[in-house]
Amino acid sequence: MNKPDPAPLVSVILTTYNGERFLAAQLDSLFQQTYRPIEILAIDDGSRDRTVSILHEYASRHPNMKVYVNETNLGFIKNFEKGCSLSSGELLSLCDQDDYWLPDKVEKMVAAIGDHAMIFCDSKLCDQDLREQGRNISDIVNFSSFDNCLQLCIFCRMYGHALLITRSLFERARPFLDIIPHDWWLSYTATLHGGIRYLPEALVLYRQHAANVYGIVGGKSKNSAGKGPENKRQQTARELDTARKRIRIFHDACRPQEHAKEKKVLAGLERSYRDFSPLNDFRRMGLFFRNYRLFLTVKKYSLVRKYLFCLKMFVKIK
Repeated sequence: MNKPDPAPLVSVILTTYNGERFLAAQLDSLFQQTYRPIEILAIDDGSRDRTVSILHEYASRHPNMKVYVNETNLGFIKNFEKGCSLSSGELLSLCDQDDYWLPDKVEKMVAAIGDHAMIFCDSKLCDQDLREQGRNISDIVNFSSFDNCLQLCIFCRMYGHALLITRSLFERARPFLDIIPHDWWLSYTATLHGGIRYLPEALVLYRQHAANVYGIVGGKSKNSAGKGPENKRQQTARELDTARKRIRIFHDACRPQEHAKEKKVLAGLERSYRDFSPLNDFRRMGLFFRNYRLFLTVKKYSLVRKYLFCLKMFVKIK
C-alpha cells in the first residue's frame, strides 16, 4: 500500500519593526494554527522597543520558531526577501506584525492552492483593537483569480498578509525590487508562472491603525507624502519615474513565446509613458480604452467611471 504524500512544510515569514504593541496577539494567532508541519521565522529590522525580547520569549517556548535580527535596517521589502531565503518550506506564507490570523487560515489555503503559484484569501477590516468594522477587503476591491499579467500591471490589491506562495515562485521573483512592493511583484510574477487562485473566505483580521506602513486598502505609503509645493513636484516626478520603470520591468518579465500579446501591449504602454507629447497621450489613452477590462480588473468601478479613468490617461501616467 502506497503511503500518502506527507503534508508540505509551510514557512511563515514574520517581519517586525518596533511592533511591540500588537505583536503578541499576532504570535498567539500563529501558534494556534491548525496546520502541521509549520515553521515560523521572525526577522526583525532593528527594532528599538521590546519587539526582539517578545520574539525571543515566544521562541524559547516554541521549537518551531527562529528569530533573526538584522544588523542594519533593510526596509520591509528586503526584510521579507531575507526571511523567504532563510526558510525551508515548500510553501511560504507572508505575515505582518499587527494582524490576527484565524486558526484555520494556513490549513484552508494549503488545501486550496492546487497547482497554482499563489493563493490569497479575503480579510476582515478591523480597528486598532481588532473590532470588526463590518466590511471585508473584498467589499472595496474586486477580488478574483488571476491568470493574465495585464490584470495586475496597473493596479494590484493583493496584500502580503493574505498570500500563500510556492517556493518556486519566490525563486522566480527574487531579487525583490525596491520600486515595486514585494506583494505586487510576487503577484505579477505569479500570473506569468502558474496563476493565482482566490479563496473567497476572510481568514485574517486586518488591523487598521495609525502606524500602518500603508493606510486603508489602496492607500499610499504614509512616508511618501511631501510638504510644500516643491516637495509635491519632486514627489510627482518620482512617481512618474517609478511608473515608467515599473512598466518596463513588467514588459521585460514577459516571455515572448508564452506572453506575446501581453508583451506587445506592455511595449506600447511603455512607449506611451516616455513623455506627455500629444502622440503619446493619444497612444496611452487608446491603450487604456482597448484594455480597460484587464487594466482595471481590481477596481470596483462602474462602466462610466472606467471610461472616465481611461480619458484621464490622456494627461496622466498611472
